[in-house]
Parts: sequence; C-alpha cells; structure tokens
Amino acid sequence: MQNNYIDFKKERDLGAIISDTFGFIREEYKTIFRLYLKHVGWLLLLLVAASTYYQYQSLKFTGNLSIGNDPGAFFLEMISSAGVGLLLVILSSIAYSALSITTINSIIKSYVKNEGEVKDDEVSQYIGKFFSTTLGSFVVYGLMIFLGIIIAFLVIISIFLLTNNINMALSVIFTIRICLLIIVLIVVYFISPLSLMFCIIVFQEKSFSDAFSECFKLIKENWWITFATLLIITILMWLISSLFQIPIVIMSFMETLTSLQEGSETPGTANLATNWLFMIFYVLATLAQYILGLVTLISVALIYFNLNEFHNKTGTLEDIDRIGS
Repeated sequence: MQNNYIDFKKERDLGAIISDTFGFIREEYKTIFRLYLKHVGWLLLLLVAASTYYQYQSLKFTGNLSIGNDPGAFFLEMISSAGVGLLLVILSSIAYSALSITTINSIIKSYVKNEGEVKDDEVSQYIGKFFSTTLGSFVVYGLMIFLGIIIAFLVIISIFLLTNNINMALSVIFTIRICLLIIVLIVVYFISPLSLMFCIIVFQEKSFSDAFSECFKLIKENWWITFATLLIITILMWLISSLFQIPIVIMSFMETLTSLQEGSETPGTANLATNWLFMIFYVLATLAQYILGLVTLISVALIYFNLNEFHNKTGTLEDIDRIGS
C-alpha cells in the first residue's frame, strides 16, 4: 500500500466525501489527467469543436432575425443554420460523457485493486470492457427521461386543448403547474440513485438491468445525504466554472449595450460570431466546464463506495480477512 493511499472502501459523511474527492485529485492528478487525455482527449477536442461551431452558427444566425416575420421560414432557417451543430453537440456529448465516466471509474477501479497504484494496461482493459455497456445505459437512461417528459407534456397539452371555457382554462393552468412540479420532483428523486448506476456497471461488473435495480438498493436509507452531496458538488463546480464565463458575459453585455446605443435592428451578440477573442474565451470556458466535470465523477464514485460499505460492509470484511490471513 502506497503512502497517502485513500481508502475508497469505507463509510464517509458529506464532508469526508468532498474532502477525499479533492484529496484523491491532489495525490493522483498527474495519473488522472494523463490517462484522461490519453483515452478521452480526442473526444474532448471534438466536443469542444462541435460546441464552438454551434455557438458560432447560433450567433451568426441572430444577425438575420429581422429579415422576415414568417415563423415557418424562421424555423427552417434556424434548423439549417444551427441544426447540424446542435446534432454534433448532442452526439459528441453522449459519447464523451460515457467515455469520461468509464475512464474515471476504470482509473479508480485499478487504484483500489492495487491499493494506490494505477496500472495503464488495466485501465485500458476496463475501458474496453465497460464502455459499450456504459454508453448503452447512458442512451437508455436519457431516452427514459426524454420520453417521460414528452409523455407528460403531451398529456398536459391534450387536457388544455380539450378545455372550452375560461374557468376550466384557469384550472388547467394550475394543473399544468402542479404537473410540472411533479415532473421536476420525480427527476430530482431519480437523479440520486441513477447517478450510481454507471459506478455499479464498472465496480460490480453488472449489466444495465442489474445495475438499475442495484442502485435503488444502495440508495435506501441514504437518499438525502446522497442528494445533498451531489447538490453541493454541483453548485461548487458551477461556481468555479462560472469564473471562466465572466469574460464571455462582459463581452456579450458590452456588445448588446453598443447595439442598443446605435439603434441597430439586429441583436448586438450577432457581432460576436466574428469576434475571435470572444470565441477563444468560449473555448477556454467550455474546456474548463468539461474538465471540472471530472471532479463530480470522482465524488460519485466515493458516494458509491460509501453506500456499498453501508449496506454490504465490503471493505470491513476484506480488512477482517486480511488480518486473519
């Protein structure tokens, strides 16, 4: 066992999970980023390029907002201008998320197995073994959420269209608000257990269906602490990534203010499409956003080990066996 080894297989409270997340990064940042860039770097560059292209097309499109008032033509023009970029962003985001999750979990799996040593060949082997399952699970997970929202939306719209008087309309509006609140609560509830599913796929080597049921077993009696930890880590990463957004916000504000002062018919942000300084800041902010997301993945792994230890006492049993031998 190496010095400064962080034992993943033990119970932790919220503060310990957060501190050990940054402790693990501090001790292993060279290995983490080396393997991350080796396996995910090319896809990260592709995703940033797709995001930058989409941003460029969107900003350029805003310059044509005043050309016509035909909603159909506006929609078609928007799809033709930014649709390809949006599709590239969606596809590359799915692939990047699945590969990043698999890579980070594979690094941690090798670290835990070898008690502080990460072996490159093991990480490569784990990525090849679990990436397809993680990707498929990620797609199914996304489709489940998307279809749930679409179904709820269609039900609400159907009720609204069947309404024939004002009193019922007001009642339906209230019902819509309640339905939207219920949808948000359901999504929030499922975020905590389903965030563990990808860890279970790698650490327990289970299929999607088995991991899906296992994550709800692990979350039992620990939903609030899991949600609180995810919320705090998310807010913390959002605050840090927001620092990289400050130049973008300032430049957008200045361009909009200048446009209003000049009485331009097009939004001021349309000029940002050709502003290379703005695009450079956008690229840097996007890179920071995705790299900071690795912190969340590590904290989720620690949450998994905490819950697994709470229910199964895996680390405790291994320590007893080690002492007995």
